[in-house]
Amino acid sequence: MSPAMHRVNESILGLWERPALAWLVARIPARVTPDHLTALGVCGALLTGMGFVLALGSLNWLWLSSLGLCLNWFGDSLDGTLARYRRVERPRFGFFIDHTTDLFCQALMFLALAVSPLAHFGVACVGLITFLMAFVFTLITAHTRSRMRITYLFFGPTEIRALLLVGNLLVLTLGPVDLALWLPAGVRVPFSVSPHDAVIALMSMAGVAALLWFAYADGRALYKEEPPRTS
Repeated sequence: MSPAMHRVNESILGLWERPALAWLVARIPARVTPDHLTALGVCGALLTGMGFVLALGSLNWLWLSSLGLCLNWFGDSLDGTLARYRRVERPRFGFFIDHTTDLFCQALMFLALAVSPLAHFGVACVGLITFLMAFVFTLITAHTRSRMRITYLFFGPTEIRALLLVGNLLVLTLGPVDLALWLPAGVRVPFSVSPHDAVIALMSMAGVAALLWFAYADGRALYKEEPPRTS
């Protein structure tokens, strides 16, 4: 990422994540490089997806998915942090590889969740579409506003992983839960509603609303900065 780029990271978990990353990065062996951590993050995404798919046969595979989420967070969060700590940044390559792997890893995890027993296919795809909209809008504002927004409404990749991890642990502890059974008397839906369905749907609606607001605000600011030219 260009040094002139302003990074916006208002993560809810940042209060705990940033000190944890600072502590970890100072203790990573010298032989471990940022590229190794990027590869570890990709492997974590593969394990996460594998666990979600295999959960069709047994929910115990969610332990594998949970391990994958932790490894994905570790690798994805620490690769850039380690590069900055050691002052070995490669701004263009780092930007390219970081966001390219994020794109494929998040798509893989959402699609694996879509075929898992945890969420309906359509709902998980809505979550993926929302993520892709935010991803593209982030790249648009990186070019037009020199601002790299990592989070929207205080939610970013770390919060998504944390929610998936908590969801896995709840399912492993309580088993599948149908929220449709908790609806008020007289209200019926012809399908089950898992906690994953509910959270993805709510976050997607909030995410699209946030994107509309930021698009309006940035468009208005750019219009003032670049008013129409008169001939």
